[in-house]
Amino acid sequence: MATALDEWIRDELRLGQHDPRLAVVAPAADILLSRAVAAAQRGATDPLVTVTSKRAGGNSRACTKRMLEQLGLEPEARRVVHRLLAGSPSGWPGLLRIFSEQRHLSDAERTHARRQLGLLNG
Repeated sequence: MATALDEWIRDELRLGQHDPRLAVVAPAADILLSRAVAAAQRGATDPLVTVTSKRAGGNSRACTKRMLEQLGLEPEARRVVHRLLAGSPSGWPGLLRIFSEQRHLSDAERTHARRQLGLLNG
């Protein structure tokens, strides 16, 4: 069953209903979202920082990495999915942040996200 986040990602990236990349991105999105929700419940000022690769604390980064590894992704695919969803130090906010802001992707953001998705095809 697709979640609101899964549907938003599919719609915003203009993917087909059965695009195989969604089978990779959706479970990772669920993991990262659950970690952010848990951080919010613990009173985090910015819960999405919990899932970032650079701004989160060491234990949080290790936990996120272990959880994403359980999806069976190769290291490069895991990094691509993590960047796509959680953002990067280069200024990409990540799909989770954009979704949390309840806004649509700009054309430039959509192009960037689709480029990242293309890396999942090898």
